[in-house]
Amino acid sequence: MTAPSFNIRDLRRVIAVAEHRSLRQAALALEVDQGTLTRSIQALEHALRIPLFERMRTGARLTAAGVAFTKIAASVLEGMDEAMLHLRLRHNGVVGRLRLGVQMSFASGVVANLLERYQAEYPDVDLQIVDGPRERLLRDVLGSRLDVAIVIAGEGWHGQAIPLGKERVLAAVARDHPLAVRAAVTWSGLSDCLLTLPRRGAGMELRKLALLHGILPERIMFHDAAIDRLLALARHGDKILLVTEGATGIRMDGVVFRPIVDESGPATFDLALCWRDGESDPVLTGFVELARQTQEDDASFPGADAGAGAV
Repeated sequence: MTAPSFNIRDLRRVIAVAEHRSLRQAALALEVDQGTLTRSIQALEHALRIPLFERMRTGARLTAAGVAFTKIAASVLEGMDEAMLHLRLRHNGVVGRLRLGVQMSFASGVVANLLERYQAEYPDVDLQIVDGPRERLLRDVLGSRLDVAIVIAGEGWHGQAIPLGKERVLAAVARDHPLAVRAAVTWSGLSDCLLTLPRRGAGMELRKLALLHGILPERIMFHDAAIDRLLALARHGDKILLVTEGATGIRMDGVVFRPIVDESGPATFDLALCWRDGESDPVLTGFVELARQTQEDDASFPGADAGAGAV
């Protein structure tokens, strides 16, 4: 049996007649000719093979079948209105899903500031965050498993990218460690220390930076653990954890952060926001535009105080 054919306009016309209980009043409200409205209702009743209204001299009254039909029609229209609203919001990037890869810790700093602003401006976007090393996150962007990634800037990326600012490299040391009394530490001052790095996230870039400044490979140890666990390890021993500035927002009693400096100033990493060429998703577009605005406004977090540094 073939289902009867009707459209959204037909549903709205039936509901209007039901509400006004008059074809003439409904026609005025809908701004259509009464004859056109009458023919539309009759065609719908013919298609349904069900009488929807009883015609009376005083107006039009719903039949029992008409009452049931208008309830269904109202539900359909409500769902359609919600769907159209969602579609418009999705088109404007207000609702949807954003799959974001983040390489470094973001308890504070540049990335934390951007995400806080984004979630305040787009609270109905489902923000899904994945962490990992730079190469894997960028592969996931190219493979459409992620929409965008925030990574340490470097070679090998040929898609779209914008700068997000800088984050300092810091040493997390126990409060009673000899280096804790200094306002900053140098690479040469770290040369005799045992350095701990997270294997995930920024670990490889931190290792390359340490090797570049003369730290011996045997002085560097990787750990497959989260930053908070590595901070606890630094608190109870002589090992020093290298972190990016975003990790300073993690509270850990007995640990202080000290910036690492050389002859040119503080050691820093440039951060970049990377996404695939040709991507036109409105949710992603909104995120990129806010990132540009954040960077232009120079709204990046200044970091932990180099002198105090206790977190």
